[in-house]
Amino acid sequence: MRVPMKIARLFSTVSFKPKLELLSNKSLIQIDGEGSYDFCQGLMTNDIFKLKTEKSLFTMILNSKGRVLYDCLIYKVNDHILLECEKDAACDLINHLKMYLLRRKLNIKILENTSVWALFSSTPINMELNSVSVFNDPRLPILGQRIISDKTSGIRNEIFLDESDNKFTYQQWRHTNGVAEGSELLKGLSFPLEMNCDYLNGISFNKGCYVGQELTARTHHTGVTRKRIMPLIFDDTPTSLDLDADIYCESDLNVKRPPGKLRGLCGKIGIALLRIDECLKAERLIVGGFTAKTFIPSWWKM
Repeated sequence: MRVPMKIARLFSTVSFKPKLELLSNKSLIQIDGEGSYDFCQGLMTNDIFKLKTEKSLFTMILNSKGRVLYDCLIYKVNDHILLECEKDAACDLINHLKMYLLRRKLNIKILENTSVWALFSSTPINMELNSVSVFNDPRLPILGQRIISDKTSGIRNEIFLDESDNKFTYQQWRHTNGVAEGSELLKGLSFPLEMNCDYLNGISFNKGCYVGQELTARTHHTGVTRKRIMPLIFDDTPTSLDLDADIYCESDLNVKRPPGKLRGLCGKIGIALLRIDECLKAERLIVGGFTAKTFIPSWWKM
């Protein structure tokens, strides 16, 4: 859907220096063995064979009805495939993957002694380190880089940063740019295009079949996605706000079907699944008694 730019508020870029943050809510799952690429290819929205030439990919894993179950960053490390996912979902994701193993002799396990770090800035970063694995975030350059290290390594002894002017947390930076992860997705209910998977380089529309592919392809070819994850900027910092709260347009608070649902909140910055046209045209959005405004992130492929 194309929205007239006169009603789209693009985020005014904030300038800040690089910041390194440990993502303690992330886990890494290792998949190795003969046929691991073919196995992943049939379950994930992206073309896993791109890892033959690229170091990292973004993908989603769907159910048979085309709804999102999990989102993952994928890394190629030696002969292994590593899936980065939310720590609370790691065991469920492994069980889901093992349902499709059949007779494949693959090893799927959580890496207990590794840490995941985010190195992010208001401008793209390209840092190389000798003792750890560094990957560009495959979704957006402004999301920076991922660093995978041993838990015993002193990574901060290798990276010296002046973080004094960077007050953003990684979650706030994601929300400001309208990027949802993990539990912020509506598991089992939302479609990948609603979660901006196509805009975030997470879907290949040229690969073969995978679980949930038929509905995803059909939605893409119709060219109509009425709802998407979008950023929210609140006028005041919300308190005691349900993170699954309904969102209404200020001019129409009595509709039976609210045009949005809150999906994440960090201070005055949030993200929500919104009906694009209605919410952009609204003077203000109402979320649990608090007022907010949304806008189209500058990276949307419109």
